[in-house]
Amino acid sequence: MRSPMQESVVLDELDLALINCLEIDPRASWRRLGAALEVDPVTIARRWQRLSSTGTAWITGRSVGHRTPESCLAVVEVDCTTTRALDIAHRLAAWPHVLSVEHVSGNRALTLFVEVLDMASLSRFLLESLAAVPGIVATRTHLVTKIFTMGDQWQLKVLDASQLQRLHPRPGRTTKAGTGVRVPGSRPLDLVDRQLILCLGQDGRAALVDLASATGLSVSTVRRRLDDLIRRGDVVFRCDVALPQSGWPIAIWIWGYADPHDAETINTLLRKIPGTRVCLRISGGRPNLLLGIAARSLHEVPAVEAQLALEAPRLTVLDRSMVLRFIKRMGRLLDGSGRSVRSVPMDIWSDPTLSVAEPPQEKPLGTAARA
Repeated sequence: MRSPMQESVVLDELDLALINCLEIDPRASWRRLGAALEVDPVTIARRWQRLSSTGTAWITGRSVGHRTPESCLAVVEVDCTTTRALDIAHRLAAWPHVLSVEHVSGNRALTLFVEVLDMASLSRFLLESLAAVPGIVATRTHLVTKIFTMGDQWQLKVLDASQLQRLHPRPGRTTKAGTGVRVPGSRPLDLVDRQLILCLGQDGRAALVDLASATGLSVSTVRRRLDDLIRRGDVVFRCDVALPQSGWPIAIWIWGYADPHDAETINTLLRKIPGTRVCLRISGGRPNLLLGIAARSLHEVPAVEAQLALEAPRLTVLDRSMVLRFIKRMGRLLDGSGRSVRSVPMDIWSDPTLSVAEPPQEKPLGTAARA
């Protein structure tokens, strides 16, 4: 774990451009990244080492669900006693099924993103694991029925047209998998697939030789398996950056209602609200739409709401909250400055009632260079 006293990294234009490249293609080679930015690949590799070693930016690989009709991604609102809130947040952040933990304003203390095998598993998670945590007063659960966009697709958008062209001279060539659309006839994930994905959760840019060492497989098997997971859309890679350093430090949640048949409102939210990071169709309460919107400052929040009212007049805003602090973001525990300090394996296939025990520390992957 990094020392909390470690000096913070100040991002310059090259850092932001590199992060933007990795948002688009998280496993691009140093050579391709260097060509896109017209910088020596060694310099690019050194820059990324600086960003990742300080927890300022990181790349994560995770599964796109269980690939069964009943698989569940849910948003859980948690009410808890004020004196226990921080302890509860840290305890839940150590659980493998809890992908994200946020301390938020408004009518709930914490917001969780939870992924489990099916609704029966979600019931067990809520009734046996979550209910057993002292200090939790109440929970409200919303099942995600459709993902329009997630933070996986978010980009800083600092690259110019020529840089984008150099990054991908052949359109469509990318490892940015995980849109949720699976190739017809694809097989279910087996134990080897799951093992690989858990390793990628620790380091989404892990070299093939390191993945082979961690899994006990040959490099050729790892290459074939990983290519297959990407082709099938079974794994998503994302590059995250500490929000205070990104230029978009404010995160807003909008709980709303829109006619399920109103595709125009959804398209407007995705195209015309520039800070939209998350747009989910949810079920389980009065709201049926959850929006996650990034802003550059607190002063922009009223402007964001005004733009929503102007661009999407058929969206009814039922509630709103702001993220005061991210305790965990998609498998990464964060410090008070939003930097990654440790990864928690997102073992969404495990028994949700065993979450009450903190998972073991992950085995560090090697740092062998990628060709």
